[in-house]
Formats: sequence, structure tokens, C-alpha cells
Amino acid sequence: MKPQPSATKPSPVRAVALLGLLTALCTVLRIVKVPIPNVQPVTDILMIVTLLLGFRWGFSLTMSTLIVSNLFLGFGLWTLPQIVAYACCMVIVIVMVTILPVIRRRIWLQIGLAGLLGYLYGFIVSLGMAVIGSLNGLGFWAYYVSGLPFDTYHAIGNLVFYPIVLAILRQGLQRFDRGGAHFETLHKSR
Repeated sequence: MKPQPSATKPSPVRAVALLGLLTALCTVLRIVKVPIPNVQPVTDILMIVTLLLGFRWGFSLTMSTLIVSNLFLGFGLWTLPQIVAYACCMVIVIVMVTILPVIRRRIWLQIGLAGLLGYLYGFIVSLGMAVIGSLNGLGFWAYYVSGLPFDTYHAIGNLVFYPIVLAILRQGLQRFDRGGAHFETLHKSR
């Protein structure tokens, strides 16, 4: 099931404003650290925006978030694998809801998918770093396995934050949409 187009398309100015606000939110959430590494709701926000608004919005938010937040956190070899990893995660979200439309109606399936994205993101970043850093064979697997605890923190953070972020984003996007019929595609309570 594809995201349903809004009854009234937002003007380009409103669309840019929304993208700017979401980018600022994701950037702040990437910069502000909690005591547990990799625990931040950015993956959840990207997933929800992709589910509600489609891949273009999800990818645009991914690019803008990583570019702006890395202005503060620093650019390096890891930036490209991060972009590719989040883009792959958003493709997986679209593919999964196309194959299994029930995901849109069941919050527990969305939460499970968000948790899996924590591991997928970590695997793709590790793979990207292996390609860039010329790791091969055992070098890649050692790099990946050493990052698994952080991927687990990421996945658990996604599981915990998803229902909270969904409620907040759905409400904010409904106000943005002036009526919110477009954003009712994700189930509210299950």
C-alpha cells in the first residue's frame, strides 16, 4: 500500500518549512546524547515520516538531518555509509508495507520493524566502513560483531521511542495537514 496523497498538497514554502522543522528536530536529537550510546529516536522519526509521507520525504529528511547534524558532530568516512544505511532502512520500510499492508494498521508490527531497523542500520554502516576502509573477510566480521552491542542499544531505543514519537508526529503532522485525513493511515492504538 502506497502512502495516500494528501487531499491538498502543501505549498512549496510549507513543505520546506516542514522539512526544516523535522530536520532541526532530528539534528537536535542526534546531538543531544543520553547516557546510553546510540539511543535516540531519529530512526523512528525517519520511519514514521516515510510511512506517512512517502520515500521522498523520508530520504530528504535523512539527507538533511545527516548533513546538518554532521556539521556539528563532524564529517568523516562514516557520513556516506550513514546516508546509505538510512536510505536502505527507508526502502525496507516502503517494501515491507507494500508486501504486508497490515503493518500500517498494527503498531506492534511497526515497533518490531523499528527495532529491526536498528540492526539493519548498524550492519549497513559496518559494511560501508568495510568497503571504504578496505576491511575484508574476518576484518569486516570483527568490526561488525564489535558494534553489535551499540546496534542492540539502537534497536532497543527504537522499540521504546516508537509509540511516543508516533503519537507526537501524527498529531503535529495532522495540524500541518489542516484536517489530517492523510495521516490516519497508521493505526492509533494497537
